[in-house]
Amino acid sequence: RSALKVFYESAGGQEWTDNSWWASDYTSHCDWFGVTCSDTNNTIGLDLRNNGLAGTLIEEIKDLPYLEVLDLSDNDMRGTIPTGIGLLSELTHLRLAYNEFIGSMPTQLRNIPGLELIQFHVNRISGTIPTMNWMNEEDSSFIADCGNPSDFEESLECKDCTMCCNHHGDCYPQVCYPQVKPAILDMVGADNYTQLSIICTAFLFCAFGTVVLAVYAFDKYQNFNLPQSTIRGPEMIRRDIKYSMSTIGDDSVYKFFLSKSWWGWAIALGTIAVQSWMLFEFVKGAEIDLSDDSSHLVYTWKCPRDDVDCDFKSDLTSQGWMVFVILMLAHLTKDIINGSKLIVLSAKERHDHRTRLRYFFGGSLLSFVTLFALFASTVYNKAIATNNTEIILNSVVILFINDIDELFYEIMMITNSSWVQVIMNDSPRPDDDEDFMQELKDEIDDLREKLQLLEERFDGEDVDPDEWRKSKRSSGWRNGPSRAVSVKNGKKGKIRRLRQVHLPNGNGRSTSPLRIENGTTSISVYA
Repeated sequence: RSALKVFYESAGGQEWTDNSWWASDYTSHCDWFGVTCSDTNNTIGLDLRNNGLAGTLIEEIKDLPYLEVLDLSDNDMRGTIPTGIGLLSELTHLRLAYNEFIGSMPTQLRNIPGLELIQFHVNRISGTIPTMNWMNEEDSSFIADCGNPSDFEESLECKDCTMCCNHHGDCYPQVCYPQVKPAILDMVGADNYTQLSIICTAFLFCAFGTVVLAVYAFDKYQNFNLPQSTIRGPEMIRRDIKYSMSTIGDDSVYKFFLSKSWWGWAIALGTIAVQSWMLFEFVKGAEIDLSDDSSHLVYTWKCPRDDVDCDFKSDLTSQGWMVFVILMLAHLTKDIINGSKLIVLSAKERHDHRTRLRYFFGGSLLSFVTLFALFASTVYNKAIATNNTEIILNSVVILFINDIDELFYEIMMITNSSWVQVIMNDSPRPDDDEDFMQELKDEIDDLREKLQLLEERFDGEDVDPDEWRKSKRSSGWRNGPSRAVSVKNGKKGKIRRLRQVHLPNGNGRSTSPLRIENGTTSISVYA
């Protein structure tokens, strides 16, 4: 009773909203407003929330050893929290929120074994709250001002808190608790989104490599019995080059990955680096680190004055996420598919190693930056979007970053289009392929075999050149429009022995024909 009287005087009891019976010397303290007693008249509860208290919490509070509930929230209590509060060994609920307490939290609190609820938010407590070995993982069980922005240069540190509030009174659960930490982080063993992005990037390129090996093995098996002239035909190479250029994009600096120009590669890699850096800023902004003032995390919880339970406040619905998915699919699907196609193309046996590397890096980096944009947009919206409009706006901004490669290309075309042409002149062409010479030789060998069959067919027979010209147009040995065959000398004669007198020059680019002669009759093959 005496401890309660001292408390009454120090807390400005005469100005309380309701101080019924507190000033009476003839009424049991168990009848005083806000006081709860046990069957033995020991004070076990003191609930004076929102009652106009203004003053200090005195050290004599320790003289209420049976106190189980102390709720002085939503008042104007000032000063420091007395260390004697740590002697209340029976205390289970301590609620001092929405006051003007200052200083640090007394370390003696850790001596109270049965605490189930601690709420100190919306005060001016600084420093570090001692480790409590807190076992209650309910969202509202341990709340303090450990969020950002803070009233202090360094926010309050509280490792055991289940909920952290900032100086706006907005709150967010601590990520260290399983029910708060995103499931994807636990699934891959990451502590934050930065680690998750690194792990996913490594996994992604491993997956790309696995796809290349699988496609290469299948292509090798499929072409096992085919001659090299068929596998590496110039027409196939020419078709792949055209296909790869249209796949990676004719209006993007990414197509420089298909060139042999170091400058082109530097520009393309620089663009990828700029996009990755910008997207990574969104990933860092989405981190659920309540002690980091640079985090863009929006505190979407409210812990009201008149209730011990905090409420989640957000207008973001499943409809907003559905719009988000549609935006992502519409804008990113094409690039993901095109990147995958280039990766598959890089595994084809018909290309030389350097061409495969160009296709692989072009497809892999295109797929990477596209999937990274999807990842950054997802985690960022999850962290800061509070309504359906915000999720759309955030998504559009991040998708704009994904288009920087096209914007850079437009700038280059406007500034100096001839430079772009110079870079692309180093792009792979059939005439520049390192294996083209071998392919040409294979074609010539094929023609030799067919001409040998022709010699055997007409050996010792009279040949009318006019009839031969008619028959050659439908002959089975003529392979493709890129070759022409002519017969000179209008006289009939016998083809007894064909002799090669001229071959294309060493680099395989001569327009001179392969001429087969026999006396007055010659056959010229243009390859």
